[in-house]
Amino acid sequence: LAPWRRPGRTRPGRALALELGALAGAVVLTLVLARRLGGPVWFGPWAGIALLAAAYWYALEGGMAVVRMVLALVPVAVQAPRDGISVPEAEQSRGRIIGVLERALALTLILVDEFGALGLITAAKAIARFRALENRDFAEYFLIGTLASLLHALMVGLGVRLLQ
Repeated sequence: LAPWRRPGRTRPGRALALELGALAGAVVLTLVLARRLGGPVWFGPWAGIALLAAAYWYALEGGMAVVRMVLALVPVAVQAPRDGISVPEAEQSRGRIIGVLERALALTLILVDEFGALGLITAAKAIARFRALENRDFAEYFLIGTLASLLHALMVGLGVRLLQ
């Protein structure tokens, strides 16, 4: 379910290509299921379930590849580099878990038309990491990851809303 976790497939660009292929496959599968089970393509109950399942899977798992690709634009190291950001390994792994939960919550809020509540996610994260945000490098890394994660969830959510 997460191709970038397999050995040899850890590069963000390759993972993103695999995820886009998986998304296209999920859309095709949704169309095929809807036609076989009868009813309108996008409004049948099975098609809606398949679409939501594909959207959550892509937002949670595929979002990790997208966020990694964005963060790859900023040099990040475990120890302080010459020109880059240093973030401890423990923070990176916790950040991945937090990012998955963040995208799940953001996608849910978008699907129930509560766009205003998206700011609460960022506020809650900032409160939880208040002391760590004093470190400018970490604050920038945190902001880049949070915005990339929320943008990905927003795009997936808007795509689902368009298809429903």
